[in-house]
Amino acid sequence: MGQIASEALIERLADWGVDTVFGLPGDGINGIMEGLRRHRDRVRFVLVHHEEAAAFMATAHAKATGKIGVCLATSGPGGIHLLNGLYDAKLDHMPVLAITGMQETSVLGTGYQQEVNLDKLYADVAEYDQMIYNPAQLPSVVDNAIRTAYARRGVAHITVPGRNCWPWRRSSAPPSSRRCQGSPACPTTRRTPPAGSACSAPGHPRN
Repeated sequence: MGQIASEALIERLADWGVDTVFGLPGDGINGIMEGLRRHRDRVRFVLVHHEEAAAFMATAHAKATGKIGVCLATSGPGGIHLLNGLYDAKLDHMPVLAITGMQETSVLGTGYQQEVNLDKLYADVAEYDQMIYNPAQLPSVVDNAIRTAYARRGVAHITVPGRNCWPWRRSSAPPSSRRCQGSPACPTTRRTPPAGSACSAPGHPRN
């Protein structure tokens, strides 16, 4: 199998210096788990017993390191369980990225099993809240989510519909998603970007 869409997500997290993701697998994120498996040399997955623990651990990671914490949960109840830990991040002004699964877009609005409108549910806790509708969005949305979490010192949320095993080509990424090499706004260069800063994309396209 060639590269899948969720690999673009994991690679972009790694480009931002993320080395650990806390979470619990589920059907809605099987593709993301495969992306983590394929890139386990760059990003470590820490398995928890309950999604709430994943969010608290991501928040604790941000408090201890100053770097963004990342937690992962499946669709429906899995995503709901993250909320307690995410409110801890919100109230303590810690940069945390929550990634959740979602049913395939073709069945949304039909009362499909465990369907929960997570982007609406996260509207209060998250400074940035976006669902992926096309895999080409992934690198740019990850950039925007992490920039916002750092700049506003809070929670960012991305929800990814079930088909995160879609084929993916690096060339399909828009120019704005190119790796930010050496920019002072990137956490790999500077721990916390100043408020309102943008991580520009100089240099060359990713090969």
